[in-house]
Amino acid sequence: MTESRDALSPAVRDFGAARVAGRFAQFLLGIPLGLLQLTAVLVFTFTGAVVTGGDWLVAIWGILMSASCAVLALRVYGSARARRAAFVLLGGQGAFSLVKGFVYHETAALVFGAIVVVTIVALGVYHRARDAGGRHGDAA
Repeated sequence: MTESRDALSPAVRDFGAARVAGRFAQFLLGIPLGLLQLTAVLVFTFTGAVVTGGDWLVAIWGILMSASCAVLALRVYGSARARRAAFVLLGGQGAFSLVKGFVYHETAALVFGAIVVVTIVALGVYHRARDAGGRHGDAA
């Protein structure tokens, strides 16, 4: 006997949507905020765009942050601790976008800022659903 999709309880449907949000957040954290941004920072760093000490500080910040996003994306779906770390890291991503936008006048900062906001929302939806579902003891 099979149940139709309409017969599922709202909680089951909501958690299904939250799982999609969790995977979407994982993708955004790993690909655009991780690997794509890491590639961009490395290219700009080693093509002569980094000149001053402040430029080097921003470049190192970008390298560490984007590499951390790429690695953390591997764990964020199954670990509450990784999700909490991701929220902190996304705050750093937002600050990085502000610096790149206001100090360096890069329009790409707007795109990355929007990706950060969407990632925070998707990760928040998933994190709340996991907590509400009684999964406090998920993998660390």
